[in-house]
Amino acid sequence: RKIPTGCVFQKAYKDRSGKTRHSRTWSVRYYVDGHPVEMPAGTEDHDDAVTFLRKKMATLNEHEHMSAHPERVRVGQLFDLLLQYYRTQERRSTYDVERKIESRLRKYFGNLKATDVTTAVIAEYIRRRRAGKPKPANGTINRELAYVRRALKLGSIQDPPLVYRVPRFDMLPEAEPREGTLTHEKYRAVRDALPGYARIAAVIAYHTGARKGEIRQIRVDKIDFKTKRIDLPGRTTKNKKPRYLPIYGDMAAELEMAIAAGAKGCPYLIQSEGEPIYDFEKAWATACESAGVEGALFHDLRRTALTNMIEAGLSEKEAMEISGHKTHSVFDRYH
Repeated sequence: RKIPTGCVFQKAYKDRSGKTRHSRTWSVRYYVDGHPVEMPAGTEDHDDAVTFLRKKMATLNEHEHMSAHPERVRVGQLFDLLLQYYRTQERRSTYDVERKIESRLRKYFGNLKATDVTTAVIAEYIRRRRAGKPKPANGTINRELAYVRRALKLGSIQDPPLVYRVPRFDMLPEAEPREGTLTHEKYRAVRDALPGYARIAAVIAYHTGARKGEIRQIRVDKIDFKTKRIDLPGRTTKNKKPRYLPIYGDMAAELEMAIAAGAKGCPYLIQSEGEPIYDFEKAWATACESAGVEGALFHDLRRTALTNMIEAGLSEKEAMEISGHKTHSVFDRYH
């Protein structure tokens, strides 16, 4: 159903039999400077998807008037500006930043005028976050405040400026880097409790130390069982350098099982019912709880893989090439 300058739709894909099907959830498409922008609406209800699209389009109209009245600019508008900047720059962290903004930051800062963001307002946000359950780590709060500061700074460098003053952000002291790793027994317990899409991601991370963001972008056509490698194009890696992941151990059997279970119309390895999966934190937390290893992070698999590589006899150079580390200082912190 078309509405002015945008539309809502259900993505089409082909199942194993070759029949065209459509996803249950709706997506939206609208245009910015003549370029299409697509994103999931996160709902199976058509009317909710239309409402989501109209809000996005209304935000675009607000941006046209921001430069004329910078004293009226709200932080929510700056969040939208930041996300649009990330999409234009093709930042790999766009999805994670959007998830943080929509799930938490917009609720507190979104309706505030940029001129009303003061050190007292920031301190109150910290107090509320620390009072929540479960209590977040200082590093988590710092990352959230960094997005707010980045949005304000982005507004300040527009021409003409949308923000005249960026307040001081005093970050909280952070704990030393985590040193957590998983034993092989604990890894297997968690792996067996995961749904298929998260299970194959855990298998790859445990064996290669690849980052979650890199794993969820793996395409099936980049998996070569003959050469026993998974190619990672530069556009999918953190440092934008192409590399490959070796296929060894029980990876081959797990990969074949995941590919056979996936919908043929979806090019991504990490998928469910033909739709790519971008986040499996809840599935991971549930599996860790059932396996008796509460508090373990998916990122712990990266540290585990590097430790196992070195103990297995690989040189640091070889391990760094597989994991994608560029500096020895960061590599040593992980190992």
